[in-house]
This record gives sequence, structure tokens and C-alpha cells, in this order.
Amino acid sequence: MCIVSKNIKFCTCKSTSIEQLNHYWLLHRRNKDKNEIIIGEVMLPSFATYDEKNLKTLETRLNELDAFDFDTDFKNKDILEVVLHNKDVSKRSVYGFEHKKSKWVKKEIDYFYTSGHCDTIQFGKMKKIFLHK
Repeated sequence: MCIVSKNIKFCTCKSTSIEQLNHYWLLHRRNKDKNEIIIGEVMLPSFATYDEKNLKTLETRLNELDAFDFDTDFKNKDILEVVLHNKDVSKRSVYGFEHKKSKWVKKEIDYFYTSGHCDTIQFGKMKKIFLHK
């Protein structure tokens, strides 16, 4: 498992889709006019994992003023999804955070909620992602 750097930078990008990105972040925001009911059962792949140390590093970094390469305007209850190694199913990791009281806190992502009640309002890539040995 790769160790996330304390200097990771969340960047905007020119990409039009996350499909092209190996490491990316998504910002979901509640849309009061979107109330889709999605029926089913979420079946997460067994390879979608995360590491507690990396989760803590990401949570700490997200709450630092220079974590993003743009001026931020996060709202209460925004959801941030961080995906590492998207193109390698054996290493893929997903981390979730919710913006509460002006800070990011870890949160398990409810894909039914984000799909049925939120819009993805921004996404991007990351730089300085991992510690190098």
C-alpha cells in the first residue's frame, strides 16, 4: 500500500472526465431539487479498500489552507470523495469526507445518497500524492 504524502495537493484539471485520471477527487453538493429514489443494494468491489493512516493524513491535509490550488467555497454537508489508483483494481482506494462546521471530517460515502440527492460540482487531480522511498 502506498503512503499518502502530507503535502498532497488537490488541483483543478482540464480533463472533462474522471475516466482519464488514475488519482482524482470529486466534490458532491446537495441539490434540494434532486430527490431521486434509487432502489438496490450497493455491492462494493472487494478491492475498494482504504488505509487508516492514509485516511488520517488526507483528513489533516484537507483542513490546511493550501490543500487546494483554487479559492475554496465549501458548504456545510458537502461531500468529498478521494480515489487513488483508479486504474489498478488491486490497489484502488476510496476515501470519503464531509464538510461540517468549516472543516472536513471522515465519512463513509453513501453512493445512493450522492447519486440521488447530490450534484458533482467539481473534480480534479492531485499532485505530490505519495511519499517516495
